[in-house]
Amino acid sequence: MKETIYTIPINEAFEVKCGCPLCTLRRKLEHDSVEYIMGAAMMEPDVRIETNRRGFCEKHYAQMLAMNGRLSLALTLESRLGEIRGYIEKEAVRGFGKKLDPVRAAELLRGTANGCFVCERIAGYEEHYYKNILHMWKNIPEFRALFEAQQYFCLEHTAGLLAHAPEALGKRGFEEFDRALIEIVDRYLVALNEDVSAFCKALITAARASRSATRSALRRSAQSNSSQDTENRKQKHKKFLIPENAGWGISFL
Repeated sequence: MKETIYTIPINEAFEVKCGCPLCTLRRKLEHDSVEYIMGAAMMEPDVRIETNRRGFCEKHYAQMLAMNGRLSLALTLESRLGEIRGYIEKEAVRGFGKKLDPVRAAELLRGTANGCFVCERIAGYEEHYYKNILHMWKNIPEFRALFEAQQYFCLEHTAGLLAHAPEALGKRGFEEFDRALIEIVDRYLVALNEDVSAFCKALITAARASRSATRSALRRSAQSNSSQDTENRKQKHKKFLIPENAGWGISFL
C-alpha cells in the first residue's frame, strides 16, 4: 500500500486491530493537541486569540494541569480570565446600551463557558479522517481488507462514518460500505451480548448459591438455638420435679 501524509496515521491506527481505530486516532489527537497548547502554540497570537475565546473543557484543563509547564497554563488562564471579564463587563452589560439584553448576554456567556479549543480541534481533524478513510476504502483494496479485519467500531464513529459515506461513495458504494461496517459492528455486539449474558447468569447462579447457603445457615442456627433452649428448659424443669421415691412426711394439724 502506497503511503502518503494523510494515509500514514490512519494505517497506523487500523494496523493495531485493538478497539475502535477512530478512537485510537482521537486519543493521539487529544494528546498532541494538549502538548501543542502547552508548548510553542502558547506564544502564537492566532492560537491565543482562539484559546481566549473558546477556553477549554474540564477534562482538558485537567490534562494540562497534569503536565509540566505550569507557567504556560497560568499565562493561558490569565488571558482567558481577562476575556471572560470582557464578556461580562462590556458585552453583557455596556454593549447593549442602557437596557440589558438578558437573552443575548446568556448566549454569549453560555457560548464561552461551553467551548473548548482542544475539542473543536479534534472535531475538525476527525472530519478529515472520515473523508480520508472513505476515500481509502473506495480506492485502495489493501485498506479495504484492513478495514474489514477490525475488531469493532464504537457507536459514535460508526454514526460518523455512515453520515459521511453517501457523499463520499455514492449510492452503490455506500450500500457496500454500509454492509461491511454494520457486519463488523453487529458481530462485535453479538459477542459482547453473549459475554454480558454469561456474566449475568454467573452472578445469578452465585447469588442463588449464596442465598441457599444463607438460608441453610439461618435454619441451622435457629434449630441449634431452639434445641439448646429446649434442653435448658428441661434442665430447669427437672429442678422442680419431686422424685418418685420421696416420702410425703407431712403432718396436718
